[in-house]
Amino acid sequence: MSNGGDSMTVRKRMIWVLGIFLLAMFVFIIRLAYVQLIATHHITKYDIDLVQESIKQRTKKFVLHSGRGYFTDRNGQSLHMDYFPSLILFPYLKEEGWSLSKVAQILNIDTEKLITSIEHANEPFIFKDNGVRRRLSITEMNKINELKIPGVYAHFVQERTENIAPHLVGVVGENVEEVKKRYKAQVENGTLSVHTEIGVSGMERSLDPFLISQGSSELNYFVDNLGRPLFGYDVRYHAPADPYHPTEVVTTLDKDIQNYVTDALKETGLTYGGAVLLDVKTNDLISLVSLPTFNIHFPFDEGAKNHIVSSYTPGSIFKIVVAAAAIDQNITNKFDLFDCNRNLYGDQEEPRMLGSLTFQESFAQSCNYTFAKLASEMLKTDNQVLQRYAEKLGLVDKVGWNGDIYRLENIAHFPEEEEGTIIVSEEDIGNPYAIAQTAIGQKNVRVTPLAVANMLATIARGGEKRQVRSATKIKYENGTTVVEFPTQQLGDGNQISTYTAMRLQELLRSVVKQKKGTANSKLSNSPYLVAGKTGTAEKGKNKEKLSHWFAGYFPADKPKYVLVIVDLDHHSGNYKTLKAYQKIVKYLYEFDQN
Repeated sequence: MSNGGDSMTVRKRMIWVLGIFLLAMFVFIIRLAYVQLIATHHITKYDIDLVQESIKQRTKKFVLHSGRGYFTDRNGQSLHMDYFPSLILFPYLKEEGWSLSKVAQILNIDTEKLITSIEHANEPFIFKDNGVRRRLSITEMNKINELKIPGVYAHFVQERTENIAPHLVGVVGENVEEVKKRYKAQVENGTLSVHTEIGVSGMERSLDPFLISQGSSELNYFVDNLGRPLFGYDVRYHAPADPYHPTEVVTTLDKDIQNYVTDALKETGLTYGGAVLLDVKTNDLISLVSLPTFNIHFPFDEGAKNHIVSSYTPGSIFKIVVAAAAIDQNITNKFDLFDCNRNLYGDQEEPRMLGSLTFQESFAQSCNYTFAKLASEMLKTDNQVLQRYAEKLGLVDKVGWNGDIYRLENIAHFPEEEEGTIIVSEEDIGNPYAIAQTAIGQKNVRVTPLAVANMLATIARGGEKRQVRSATKIKYENGTTVVEFPTQQLGDGNQISTYTAMRLQELLRSVVKQKKGTANSKLSNSPYLVAGKTGTAEKGKNKEKLSHWFAGYFPADKPKYVLVIVDLDHHSGNYKTLKAYQKIVKYLYEFDQN
């Protein structure tokens, strides 16, 4: 009896298990039917569209143009992008045996080159001839497309070239959280993908709202689980129906000059520092070079820092400020003599004994004692005198173009620009040693090469201060202007007098013109007469490192260019700044003649 009862119990359990299993299967089938037939467009609380997700999974794309805005120089030459007709080949050509002989004939190349290029391809690619992307003519592009060979397409395709002036232009990258932060409304309404590239540095960052892609132009194709195209060999061209994008930022740079300045610095062995070139009349940036070179693929390595907008100890360049204050305060005249055999502090002899020098000779030969003495006298009655004259010359504030555009505030052409400092402690004002060091651009004095260039341009223009501009406008794709960047005054109009500017011009000319001037031996034979100032600064905890500057303008009698070069890894006796300066002045002279 017990065996019969046990078998009945087992049978009941099996029926229950089978019933539960069948019920679960029934629920699963109902759910599957609901998902596939009814709720395909809004499954789960996240409102997932299964049809769209399926299409996305089977859709591949070949991007022809990202849709992001780009930068050109003042002559319309692209600084970092090229866009030209190219041959696009699909990998399945090798399986289908389509003849490429007619394509080869149009390109005037061996058919075998095309066949070989496809052999190891797993996805669509741009054909390269001997490792270089083949640039098609419009005629070649049209003829290839007329063949209507599946898997062979000729289109304009964007190519990122070597970035000209990468520290100014900047880099782009993906940053999901930053996209959500900057463009919250567009992300939420679905008009902008969180994976859209945005500006990370430079003008790519500051002008990002005008540059961000409104959609890429691309070739779309559908694949099966083996990666083969579906729907025959149907490849569809897709582009936003937008005549306004991508936008173009017209910079003030000159691509040819930018390339030459870069080469000149490298040829003279300057590896850590940079150069900045301005147009005196407009205060527009013509060239900006920062070394080491910025590798856009490694945006956080050593070369990423833009030295031109970073603040450094200027050394004797700062004597220009002391000279301006002394002239305006009328505390010295051309007959006064200074004992330049004395050291900076006046308490012992100077290793570089210069004898008795006038004010102008002291400036030309860079006598430290003279400027320490003058600064000390002025600070006795006005403890803000150096700060005030540095501001009048446009040296300590940010000098790059900055303004509001539509509802966007504080759009900056140099977003990484740092401010300068002169005296950071009131205790230093009463300390004769601190005053002496400040007077020759040491102690806590920090300025950017861009601000130094701005100061020289201010002097060359007779005292008028302006912001440094690096772009003139942004244009839509159809050529109409979106935004203009007008020239703007710097500060509140507080500037040096025309007379003071004229006297400073005389001093700056003497540095090159006088036989004993610190730049006479290197620059006196330049095709353009140069006016400027040298500066050597000690840095490091034990003052073991040197930086060397030359800041000037030319032609001295009719200023056109301001050029500042700084070597942040200077070794005594090797004046790479002056060698590079000489080369660039000669190049610009020949450039102007042509």
